[in-house]
Amino acid sequence: MENMTAGKIAAAVGGQILWGDPLKEVADICIDSRRVKPGDLYVPIIGERVDGHRFIPGAIAAGAAAVFTSEGSLAESLPDGSRPGSDGEDASLAVWIAVEDTRRALQKLGGYCRDRLAIPIVGVTGSVGKTSTRSMIAAALSAGFRTFQTEGNANSQVGTPIMLSRITGAYEAAVIELGMSEPGEMTRIASIARPDIAVMTNIGISHIEQLGSQAGILREKLHITDGMGPTGRMILNGDDPYLNPQAHPGAETVKELTECTARFPAVYYGLEEGSNYRACEIHAGEKGTAFTLVCEKGRVPVELGLTGLHHVRNALAALAAADLLGVDLEAAARALGEFAGVAHRQEKIEFPQMGLTVIDDSYNASPDSMRAAIDTLRMTEAAGRKVAVLADMWELGPETRRYHREVGEYLGKTDVSVLVTVGELAREIAAGALSVKQELTWVGLADYLEAGSWLDDHREEGDLILLKGSNGMKLFEITEQWKKRR
Repeated sequence: MENMTAGKIAAAVGGQILWGDPLKEVADICIDSRRVKPGDLYVPIIGERVDGHRFIPGAIAAGAAAVFTSEGSLAESLPDGSRPGSDGEDASLAVWIAVEDTRRALQKLGGYCRDRLAIPIVGVTGSVGKTSTRSMIAAALSAGFRTFQTEGNANSQVGTPIMLSRITGAYEAAVIELGMSEPGEMTRIASIARPDIAVMTNIGISHIEQLGSQAGILREKLHITDGMGPTGRMILNGDDPYLNPQAHPGAETVKELTECTARFPAVYYGLEEGSNYRACEIHAGEKGTAFTLVCEKGRVPVELGLTGLHHVRNALAALAAADLLGVDLEAAARALGEFAGVAHRQEKIEFPQMGLTVIDDSYNASPDSMRAAIDTLRMTEAAGRKVAVLADMWELGPETRRYHREVGEYLGKTDVSVLVTVGELAREIAAGALSVKQELTWVGLADYLEAGSWLDDHREEGDLILLKGSNGMKLFEITEQWKKRR
């Protein structure tokens, strides 16, 4: 945060300073007391199992410049003028700001920080590919702007305001990832971020357990426009049947989408005819994917160091955003050519000492992203076997076993020769795959520890190994352990 004092923060969130100097400067925001740095504002979040207020003393000991505290908790001990402390530390070293609700206060602070910004902000949402698309948009915009982007996966109700607070005057544009998993969440996040351009990658079935249907997911994600001004624009995946009513007039929620695009004009990207930003002449090679962008301004050659049609679509979204913001398309294409991907999101890693290559896509999983990962494995050249290590997918609702089986059927139609499933649900992937490809070698394992051990014992020279599953299945631990052996 720039030029931010405890007094400004208290005024922005409607809080009351209970203790300390209102002129004390605050540098950053932290919600994890274990990661507090000197000068931070510590915001204790009240979760289902843990109340962050209990860690305020530790945050102060770590150097927090200020802390939020909600009514009815530690705030009660301050108005009488006492000097609370912990572990020998004087709590008066931090400014105590009383607020009614620490989470809401953090969101108000994020909105205040957004009010201070006069740069274009691109918001990115979708069921699959948000992070990769966000990073590719940031890469494309970097050809014309000093660009900030969401760090890691901080795309939630608490992550988004923290990201907005970190956009300093050094930046000329920002790309903010907006995630949601429950009704009403997108409205809260969008009202904080207030993007000028909204990008929607696709409508899949992630979080369908909470939102009921793909139509329900689309309705929720359309709330990304709730914070947009009258000049807002949308960038939509023209290949997605839920996002392109012109190409798919029979799709559900056409009315809601049409009303939204009437208020906020949309441009479309994709591989199909009719998109404003279309990829043609697509060629996948050993080092990546080349294609030609076709748009109103002409034809632009693009070379990506990534494999997979989903990355082509992500690049199209990035080029569309760059064009809408006035960045030269050829310069944006060159910047995309230097983009190396995001850790644990189809990250290609060579392990020459082990004689194998890994496509680490272990950060998370849904049926759509599973199929995209399988496509990448299929399209990538391998000196030896193609091995798919696929783990359980979570939060898919009552049809979860069917979704797993369908992924398996999709895999069974490829040249993958070895399937390793991890977890109970993933056994349905094997059932689907074996129903299509009986000669497939299958091994069913319980967890990532067993999977790593099996791969160590059975790997072969030239193997190309895909790791894909929900984040909680921890397949990323396999590559992390292998990296330590380099």
